[in-house]
Amino acid sequence: MARRMREMGFESACLVEPGEEVSSPEDVDHWIPYDPADIRALEEWIKGWDLRHRVAAVINRREKRVREHACIARALGLPGITPEQAMIVRDKLLLRQELSRQCPDLNPPFAAVDLRSPSPPEIRPPFLLKPRNLFKSQLITLCGSMADWERVREQVSRMREPAQSRHGVAVPEEFLAEGYVTGKEVSMDAMICSDGEPVFTPAVSLLPARHWDLADFHVAVRILPSTLLPGEEASARVAVARVASALGLRSTPVHVDLVIAPGGVFVLDVGARVGGYRSEMMELAFGVPLDPLALELALGRRPQWKPRRKRGVAVVELFPPNHGTLRGILGLERVERLRSFHRLRQRTSLGDPVGWARCGYRCPLFVVLAHEEPQIVAEEAELLPSLVQFRVEPS
Repeated sequence: MARRMREMGFESACLVEPGEEVSSPEDVDHWIPYDPADIRALEEWIKGWDLRHRVAAVINRREKRVREHACIARALGLPGITPEQAMIVRDKLLLRQELSRQCPDLNPPFAAVDLRSPSPPEIRPPFLLKPRNLFKSQLITLCGSMADWERVREQVSRMREPAQSRHGVAVPEEFLAEGYVTGKEVSMDAMICSDGEPVFTPAVSLLPARHWDLADFHVAVRILPSTLLPGEEASARVAVARVASALGLRSTPVHVDLVIAPGGVFVLDVGARVGGYRSEMMELAFGVPLDPLALELALGRRPQWKPRRKRGVAVVELFPPNHGTLRGILGLERVERLRSFHRLRQRTSLGDPVGWARCGYRCPLFVVLAHEEPQIVAEEAELLPSLVQFRVEPS
């Protein structure tokens, strides 16, 4: 994105946290060190920054920096979400409460629950226990019956502190208990213009971990084109537009995860940003990356969705079968020989701890597939787990 901005005649500036590893630092023109625990100090610094009058737009790609995006935009008087909206989209409980006031039919049943209390939440099982502010399905755990409650509560309580230390995010002990809804899982990204009108991009089908009989709640496969029927995609668009209106969003991308269930459309999560992998997926599938559209939006313009082609694309996240220390990943050469192989990225180094998302870990390996024939992409996405073997030393 920084390279593209430079080609467009812009300079780029990017936040960096203490100890954060940065890839290709030379691509960014200005680095801004800051402490994520002190957003107010960042906002005050931005107000006195000697380059502040040259800032044309503020954009954000990371879920954990939504608050920073809002505060910087406010400090500079530029379009974007407000700090109050940032709090809602970054806190799953606040989001549920807001949707229950504005569009309750899009909400599954939910309740707040304190991990320090043995009292079960006021919601009937099955339900998912979710942290209010983590990302990538981390620490999400199924409670299938009230008989499971104490075990689930102790398990999540035990994993909470290691997860927050691992990701540098304070995870409150108040969690969200959310009714477990099943159906077609999809996501949709839209650009919400300054007048509140959305510019939609195509829905992406999400295959959850249970698709491969895995006892986890991460998204295993994101795939284009989606498997939605035309009426289902229309219903998803209506839901996204209603959510954006209910939250009062303007001049921001929005990324919404939904379930198309027999009982209606339910919203699982909302992000005020372009979704993970989505810019690359849309570029590979349709020839239109989403990052430049988000930049157009931040510049006060109305972006346009004009697809130039239609190909199959998938992003597959692969997890090890057990918790422990990563000692090796075998089979990558077989992955690279797939007809639809585009690229892969190993996120975790040898010697690092790995585990399931429900235990507070991100995937150590993801693979991007793309091909002119969507069926080839779908078939090879299903094949991937059998090609890769994780060597993990139990801890």
